[in-house]
Amino acid sequence: MDFIFHITNYDDPALDAEAAELLRQRLEAKSRQTVPGVWRVTDRLNARASKGPGRETRRRYRVYGVLLMALGVFALVPGLMEPRIPSLILTGGLALLLGLWSLCLRERKPLPPPASCRREAAELLGGRRAVDWSEASVKVCFDEEGMTVSAGEGREAVPYGDMTGLFETERLWLLVYGKDRALLLQKKDLVSGTAEDFLPHLQGKKEK
Repeated sequence: MDFIFHITNYDDPALDAEAAELLRQRLEAKSRQTVPGVWRVTDRLNARASKGPGRETRRRYRVYGVLLMALGVFALVPGLMEPRIPSLILTGGLALLLGLWSLCLRERKPLPPPASCRREAAELLGGRRAVDWSEASVKVCFDEEGMTVSAGEGREAVPYGDMTGLFETERLWLLVYGKDRALLLQKKDLVSGTAEDFLPHLQGKKEK
């Protein structure tokens, strides 16, 4: 099966964030190749963090937080009155701290792409948005031999062996090939073949 893209304008505002995410994935892939030992440790730490409390547990923690703060105030106020009772002050202060910690517990959110990736993404999309692709008539075809980019009478052929990475977001693919060259493809531009089969197709060709 051939996969054919007819390139259209990159005018969707959502592409800005997705292009930056693609470049973050590419940067991470390079980093994993350069320092694999560091990433093995990082992956183990992330795996442990992902096993943290779920939504129901966080809800319980918030309830516990309110109760602990109430108990803290209940113990701290009389403890500070004359004659002061150190044990009540200590207990009340500890309960307040634990209550605040429980209330502040939140689900960890992924970090946004670094500024360098956002700048590079802005340049990448800026160059593509400067072109009226409806008039350029660019077609990208993936067949049994590799990728062919056709624009008017111009034609560039890239074998699968020259492709070094494919990164994906909801609307985009970033294909890296040759000496650090890249092609940004919109999923909506795929006119032959399905998006679900595209990545397995490239992976299968790379393994041969």
